[in-house]
Order: sequence, then structure tokens, then C-alpha cells
Amino acid sequence: MKLRTKMVLIAGLTFFSLIAILFAASRFIITSSFARLEEQNTRINIQRVLDYLAEEQFSLSRTATDWSAWDDTYDFIEDVNNEYIERNLLDESISAIKINYIVYINSTGQVVFSKGIDINNDNEPLAVPNSLLEHFHINDPILKHSDPTSGIAGVILLPEGPMLIASRPIVTSNFGGPVRGTLIMGRYLDANEISYLSGQTHLSVTVHQLNDPEVPPDMSLAMDNLSEEITEYVRPLDKETIAGYAMINDIYGDPALLLRIDWPRDVYKQGETSVAYFVFSLVLAGTICLYVILLLLRKMVLSRLEMISDSVIAIGDRSDLSARLQVTGKDELSGLAAAINGMLANLEQTQQKLEQDEVRFRALAENAQDVIYRYRYLPSPGFEYISPSVISISGYTPEEFYADPQITNKISHPDDYPDRVSFFKNPPRDNAPHIMRWVHKNGMVFWAEHREVAFYDEDNNLLAIEGIVRDVTARRQAEEQLRHLSLHDPLTGLYNRAYFEQEMRRAEVGRKYPVCIVVCDVDGLKLVNDTLGHEKGDSLLVAAAGVIKSSFRESDMVARIGGDEFAVLFSEGGEDTVKQACGRIGKAIENYNSTNPELPLSISVGFAVKTDPDTSMNEIFKVADNNMYREKLHCSQSGRSAIVQTLKKALEARDFITEGHAERLQDLVTGLARAISMPESKITELRLLAQFHDIGKVGIPDSILFKRGPLTSEEAREMQRHSEIGHRIAMSAPDLAPIAEFILKHHEWWNGTGYPLKLKGQNIPLECRILAIADAYDAMTSDRPYRKAMPHEDAIAEINRCKGVQFDPELVPVFIKLLGKNVWVWF
Repeated sequence: MKLRTKMVLIAGLTFFSLIAILFAASRFIITSSFARLEEQNTRINIQRVLDYLAEEQFSLSRTATDWSAWDDTYDFIEDVNNEYIERNLLDESISAIKINYIVYINSTGQVVFSKGIDINNDNEPLAVPNSLLEHFHINDPILKHSDPTSGIAGVILLPEGPMLIASRPIVTSNFGGPVRGTLIMGRYLDANEISYLSGQTHLSVTVHQLNDPEVPPDMSLAMDNLSEEITEYVRPLDKETIAGYAMINDIYGDPALLLRIDWPRDVYKQGETSVAYFVFSLVLAGTICLYVILLLLRKMVLSRLEMISDSVIAIGDRSDLSARLQVTGKDELSGLAAAINGMLANLEQTQQKLEQDEVRFRALAENAQDVIYRYRYLPSPGFEYISPSVISISGYTPEEFYADPQITNKISHPDDYPDRVSFFKNPPRDNAPHIMRWVHKNGMVFWAEHREVAFYDEDNNLLAIEGIVRDVTARRQAEEQLRHLSLHDPLTGLYNRAYFEQEMRRAEVGRKYPVCIVVCDVDGLKLVNDTLGHEKGDSLLVAAAGVIKSSFRESDMVARIGGDEFAVLFSEGGEDTVKQACGRIGKAIENYNSTNPELPLSISVGFAVKTDPDTSMNEIFKVADNNMYREKLHCSQSGRSAIVQTLKKALEARDFITEGHAERLQDLVTGLARAISMPESKITELRLLAQFHDIGKVGIPDSILFKRGPLTSEEAREMQRHSEIGHRIAMSAPDLAPIAEFILKHHEWWNGTGYPLKLKGQNIPLECRILAIADAYDAMTSDRPYRKAMPHEDAIAEINRCKGVQFDPELVPVFIKLLGKNVWVWF
């Protein structure tokens, strides 16, 4: 059998066997996968409908909560006043909240008021059905509420049809008790509601009551397959539709409704279509592949054997390594011809490889970014080869190097010329790199790294050197930058502590006397960082560095040796010179503060002078440091007080405190304090608290302070930090230290829900309770960025409403009485 026939039979049998196997596998795998995907999508749609029903129940419960937790409803359940009915229980009001029935039941189980309307039929009156009223007996779970915040929402079955119902206890607006009764709201789950549900979910939805004797067969089958463990059931209805079922329990936990959704079987159809396309594509691709294989077999194998037979004589005549045998005859001749051709090919490839290696090496040298060269010494010096990359590095062409053997003297930097001459006379034998400067043809100086290999003859005469040169200017600059950073402070640009200590050790062994050390410390830096942020603190450090640097000579060594510490070291001058320099620091600080009043700079300075060689530099530094701290003890408190006053001005400059707020607040708290016979010494602290209680808001971003809309939870937490920031500011200033505790606690609430410590009742300082009432009143009656001022009467009503919640219930009546008498104008 010929080779062609063998290949056709093997390829054909393999192809058809593979088609059969792949068809069976794809039929099973792909169709099953699409069926599972179809069922999964159906279950997701079931859950969507159930989630929407749950959302409707939650919405109905939330509406019932809005009506039941209301002081007016709380009063109505007792007195059943007509004003409440006329104002709140109109047909339009009930229709607006989409309910059919609303029922008020007192704590004894008696229906106080009920009303029903047909919201689908122009709000026609509906009588509350007895079947619904039968559920409202005292022992029914609908009327049982364990606490004022409890509630029930769900489905109940009535002869008139299924109904969504919500039951909430009737309590006060702040969910206070005792529970006076129950508010019931109900809405029929009728055809209109189901149609609305279908429209919202874009699904075909059907709902059947389980007690309906006429249940469709498919739903009866679904009920047989559903249980407490199996809550969903999916089955295809036909080739076009798949249905999903789920049981809905009533509010008593018993099965009440059966939900069904219909979903087109587009996914399953797509699966069958995909299988058909796959098989068709497989057959088509296989046929094409079989044809291509046979074509390639004929072209690349069979015809080649014929050509070998014709080529045997031609190769013998020409003796050409590029010639190949033409095979004739059977397969054995073909093998022999192939072996001969392989031998000829190896010989030819060896010859070609030698030529290619030569071309490749030249291309590598010609295209390299580094300069590759060979410089000969014997018989006469000169460049034998230099790569074209020398143009981009030096500006000179290879031809200029070939023409001038001494061109290296021209391009070497004058300072490095002796090293270059020495290198070319005695090149190193260790191939170690060395760096020197070159001068570009355009005059630019750059750093070049050299690596050379020297070649010697048998008599140790230098024959030539081969090397590589590369431009390392960028690396050199990076190294210089790293060296600079290792000795300098990145923020101020001054020397760092490591360099300062190095210079101290150098001065220790030096012979220049006297040696002076000045130590400076920025006052109040931590306070600035804690209140205005580290960006402001960094700005203050940069300003301090500039002030100190400008007060000394260029030759004096100025360093930043710590977070807020600076030091100066110099050896030319004695104690008078140091005192003059410290005086210049003071004047520079005054000049800076006069042009930068928004954040004053205060620096404590101490110095020491070494005149005795036996005294160590560490001892001199300690003396200067101690002198600096003694000055800090005298000046730091006033410096911090100045910062605190600046922070207060910054708060006012941000226009957060409305005009006259501090003065009005002082009058209000003073009047209330005297009304309860508070000592005058305490009143003085209270007036100071009225001025500075919000000082911590300088540390709050403007985007939060001036936001017109409601704050997010993250923004609210950030705003609440102002009490703690203000406490830290007050603790840093002697004038405010007595009221630091009050600033921390002035947002605590009587009921313990304030911040930051959640204090409650009498545990809140009296000063904070007084300020809370006065501040709330003035805030409500003044314009703020996020709202307009409230009328006096509304503000009084709001304060009275929050009595016992936010405010001290004993202070509120006193405050309201004072406002009624206009007593605060006396102070």
C-alpha cells in the first residue's frame, strides 16, 4: 500500500471517530450546563420577587411606624378627637400611603377608629370586613407588642383575598411608653398589586391562595415538592416556558400563598443552538483540516520524494553543497536520500553559521549603546576599531578616532588627563572599572566608565587593549544626590543630625578655639501639628529653619537634629559673637511674626562656648541644651498662649462664629448661672468657656464646617473630634487650662448619647449643661451656613422638647423663664 493511501485511511478514520466522541460529549456537557444556568436564573428571579414583597412589607411597616410613634396619635387613642381625624384621616391621606384599611385599637383590644377605602376605585368607602376584625382580639400576636419599638408585618388570608398588613404599637414620638394601643394598616394583595409587582420586576407573576380549592395542576405539583427545607421549586412547563415556585407564609408562620413566576426558556434554546453550531463548526473545520493535511502531504512529502530521485545525478555533476538529492523509487531510497541531504545540509549550515556569526558580531558592535573599541600599540599606535555609538557619547565620529591616535588626549578632562596617560601606558590587568571625565565635542563634560582588557605578547610587550566605555553621568548624579540626602534634612535642606555629630567629633580633635554651639527648639510645634495638621507644622519648621539660617554666617554649620530641634556649630568667635547671633534670631522672629500673623513663630534658644580643650563637645552640647530648656520654661507658656489666641482668631477669620455669638452666649450663660446662684468665680470660668468652647474647630476641614447638606457618618465623626482638639489646645495654654475639662465635655447629652465620653445626667459638669442650653438657643436663632435662623418661639419649643434628652430638665424651665423676662440684657 502506498504512503498516500495509508495517510488518507488513517486521517479519515481518526477524524470521524473524533467527531462522534466530541458530539456526544458536547451534547451531554453543554446542554446540561445551559439547563442548570436556566434553573439558576429562575431561582434568582424568584428571590427578586420575594425580595420585592419583603420590601413592600417593610415599606408598609415603616409607614405604620411613622403614624404610630407620634404624639398626636398617642393622644388620639385616648380622647379620639375629631381634629386628628379631620386633619390626618382624610381619604386623600390614606390613598397617598397606598393602604385599604387603617384601624386604631386601644390597649384593651377595643377598636377606637377604623376606616377603609378602595384605592383602585376612586377611593370609594370600604367597610372593615369582619374577617379582618376577628384577628384583633387581645391574645392575637397582631396586638402583642413586647416593647415600644416592636412590630409585625406580613400576609394574612381573608375571604376577600390576601392582604399585606403591618401592626405597630402606639407610643410617643421618641418611642416612649407605655404602649397605649396598636395601629393596623392593610393593603389587599389583589390583581392590581400583582400586576404592579410584575411591572416592577419585569416578570410574569402569579399568586394563589393555598386554601383556594381550584388550584392549577402545576401549582398542585409544586406544593407537593415544597417544604420547610425546600423553599423553592423549578420545573419546565414546556419547550417555551419554565416556571419557578415559592411558598409565602402568613404572619403566623403558616403557609398562605403560592408564588409562581414564568420565564422564557431562551437560555436552554441557546444551549441547543450552541450544540448545533458547535457540531457544524467541528465538521466544517475537520473537513478543511483533513483537506489541508492531504494537500500538505502531497506537496511537502510525496512530491519531495519525486524530486530527490531527479536530483541524484545533478548533485554528482555539480559537487554543490547547496544542491539536494531528488528521490526516486520506494521509501528506502527516500531514507537514504534524506540521510545524504542531511549531511549536505550540515556542511552548508556550518559554512553559513561562520558567515552569520561574523555578521552578528559586527551588528552587535555597530548597534550597541556603549562604545566598543580596540586600540593597538604595535607596530604603531592607533584605533583598529571603534563602534558608531561613540558619536552619541563623545560627538566625534569613528573616522576622527581612526585618523588621530591621540584623540583621547583631546576628549579627556584636563583634571583627569594625568590618570588617562598613566592608564594607557600601564593598563591594569584586573579588568576593574575606572571612571573619569570626558569632554564632549560640544564642550559638555560627562562621566565615562571604562572597562578594558590588555593583550600582551610572549615577551610581555603590550600589543593592544580592547574595552567598553559607557556614559554614567546619570548614575553619578544619583550617587551625588544620595550622598547629599544622607547628610541633609529633606524638609528644611539643613544638615541632619548625623552630619552634626560628625562635625562635633571633628571639632573634638581640632585646634580651633573657642568652639560655639547654639541649640534652638520650636515652641508649640506639637500643638500646631495636633490642631492644624502636620502640613502647617512642617511650614512652621521650614520658617524656623530660614530664621535660624539667616541669623548666622554661611560658614557656620546649621543642622536640624530632631523633630523640633536645631543646632548651630561654629569656631570663629566667642561668647559675644554667640549673643549677637541669638539677638539676630530674636529680631528675625519678630520680623517673621509681623508678616505672618496667622501662625506666630516662637523659638527657645540656648548656647555654650568651649574654651577648654579638656571639655568634651558632648558636655558643651548638654550645657547649651540645658540653657535652651531653661529659656523654654520662661517663654514656652506665653508662646503657646499666643498660638492659642492665633487659633481663636483663625476660627473667627473662617467666619464660623457668627457676629456677636460669643457676646450673646456670655450674656445667656451668665444670666442662667446667676439665676441658679452659681458663685461668681465659676461664672468667670463659664464666660471664658462661652468664648473658647469651639476652639477645637480650627482643626476641622472647611469642607465639613461649611457643608450645606447633611454630614456623612465619617464627616460626623471628624466633626466630633473638635471637642478633643479643643481640650488639647486648652491644656497647652495656662489661661485656658481651668476650662479644658469643660471644652472636652460640652457636647455630652443628659441621656448619655452625647460625645466623646457618653456621660449622663449629673455626671456632666454643670458648666457644660448651662452652655449646652444657651449655645443651642443662640445657634437656632442665628443664621448658619447650612440653614436660616429659627424664630424665637420655635427655638423655645425645640429646647423644651429636648428636655431630659439633650438638656438638663431642671435648667430648661429656668432658662425659658429668663428668656421670657429678657433678663439676659442686664449682663
